[in-house]
Amino acid sequence: MPAMASLPPPPPPGRPDLGIPEEPIRRRPRWIVPIAVLLVMSFAIAAIAPLLRDAPTPGEDYIFLSRAASGGPVRWNPCQPIHYVVNASLAPAGSLEDVHEAVRRISGATGIAFTYDGLTDEDPSQYRTAFIPDRYGERWAPVLIGWVDPEVSDIPFELPQGIASAVASPSYPGTVPADVYVSGWVAMNADDPNGPGFDDVWEQGPVLLHELGHIMGLGHVEVVGEIMEGSGGGMIDLGHGDLEGLRRLGSSEGCLRVPQAHG
Repeated sequence: MPAMASLPPPPPPGRPDLGIPEEPIRRRPRWIVPIAVLLVMSFAIAAIAPLLRDAPTPGEDYIFLSRAASGGPVRWNPCQPIHYVVNASLAPAGSLEDVHEAVRRISGATGIAFTYDGLTDEDPSQYRTAFIPDRYGERWAPVLIGWVDPEVSDIPFELPQGIASAVASPSYPGTVPADVYVSGWVAMNADDPNGPGFDDVWEQGPVLLHELGHIMGLGHVEVVGEIMEGSGGGMIDLGHGDLEGLRRLGSSEGCLRVPQAHG
């Protein structure tokens, strides 16, 4: 993610016509997250900036997306599991395993349990709400992780720097900022030629890990050696700063009150 800017995670491979070459170019991916977590999200930097009560500064090894009224970071209630679903219809083979592995690592770092609710045919959308009773019942919608075609998705993947590898956003309970996250989504670029795995910075495992860091409430840092650095920091796993930031977003900080799910 080049900078905490607009929204799409920076480009994995650079392809002028957005097509996948016969022999995919494997460049270091850059990922960007739309930090606007309102009902209808805005991806313009100017519109997103006011939501970031922590401004990234060079040298900081973790940063939070937003601050709660109490002064602490906006986070999930660690005393109940985070539910998630996956739309892998456009994903390469092995992607579901990558999702579960990334979730396992985030769960270990935060102390928060995750519950897999299965596969879904729901597509990530920048207009997705946190309450979808017709699909998920009278509860907050689970985090959605899915692969999308960037040419038909309503999520912008094209940036001045290139094409995004993924886009993610946590969700507040309503249409205005709150002190707790209750849902969210991760949109993986189905045109990204970098395959499944966690063994190389070019693979999609680290991208998933980075985007789930955003879902938990972490923003971009400018420190190489942290997965939450805009371009992944050259990492295939969480760095020291990533782990500390996730710890402060996790079970060690105590329970939060979560409002009843509503439209």
